[in-house]
Amino acid sequence: MRVLVTGGTGFVGAHTTKALVDAGHDVVLLVRNPARIDENVKPLGVDAPEFAVGDMTDRDSVARAMDGCNAVVHAAAVIALDRKRAADALTGNPQGAENVLGLAAERGLDPIVHVSSVSALFDSDAPVIDRDSALVQPKGAYARSKVESDLVARRLQREGAPVVITYPGGVIGPPAGALTGESNLSIELTAKSGVMVLNDGAISAIDVRDLAAVHAACIDRAPGAQLYVCGGQYLTWRRMAELMEEVTGRRFPVLPVPGVAWRSIGRALDLVTNVVSFETSFSEESMSLATRWVPTDDSPVADELGVHWRDAAETIADTLRGLCEIGTLRAKHIGRLAAG
Repeated sequence: MRVLVTGGTGFVGAHTTKALVDAGHDVVLLVRNPARIDENVKPLGVDAPEFAVGDMTDRDSVARAMDGCNAVVHAAAVIALDRKRAADALTGNPQGAENVLGLAAERGLDPIVHVSSVSALFDSDAPVIDRDSALVQPKGAYARSKVESDLVARRLQREGAPVVITYPGGVIGPPAGALTGESNLSIELTAKSGVMVLNDGAISAIDVRDLAAVHAACIDRAPGAQLYVCGGQYLTWRRMAELMEEVTGRRFPVLPVPGVAWRSIGRALDLVTNVVSFETSFSEESMSLATRWVPTDDSPVADELGVHWRDAAETIADTLRGLCEIGTLRAKHIGRLAAG
């Protein structure tokens, strides 16, 4: 099958491209900068994928890239944490969804895979997040833009298009070239500092390779319109520290700072960024996610797609090794993993 991948030079997109190629599909990447193919995709072992230069917000370039394709994976997104770029995300991400998913539906592509985020379903009062969870109304511009994009995908589902929406949790795992992904930052900072700063809360962490396998399985099995929550392993921050200790042989004490304190700090920083704009992922909203997270029900992924999550210790070990290989971490940061 010939598959168009948007965002294919990003962390999730590059690993998804590899999974699709490994499954025998022909992949076409829609890219703004072809140099990023050499930087982020080829290091994963994908040799010279076909590409088209363009942007998801440009309908004509999307249409040209989609010529001759049978399916699409839409993984592209405008990531704008700086408030100055809030409008870019709020307009760009829904417009990209309209162009990519809408054109794919018009042309009869099957399946049409849209990569959303489990944070679009996050409700701290819910016992679990699953495929029946309702979309939420987040505060942050980027999160709101993802929900707006999700609404485009769901509208197309109601109209009969074979749109499959995936909801990844915190995506961690080996880098794509030098690209590490946002959720790997917590592992990097813990390894460098030697402490786990978060006490309350948890993360649903999914290995980027497992998420890529889900996207490849969606293409192979063409399940029609469907939702798949892909939270991954539910790990309290204390358990994350324990796993890092297990794989590295180092100690990572957990700071006894309650979640309410981190949320207050995030709230204060929100006030600062209202006056002085700078790029940061630290906010009241992000701290609420980190300190109030709830488990996800990912069982349909295994039951319907046959994809199972690998052991969390394996993912963390491979992540640490990968960060060391690209120079983000040093041998002392990964302990006994450096010897292997």
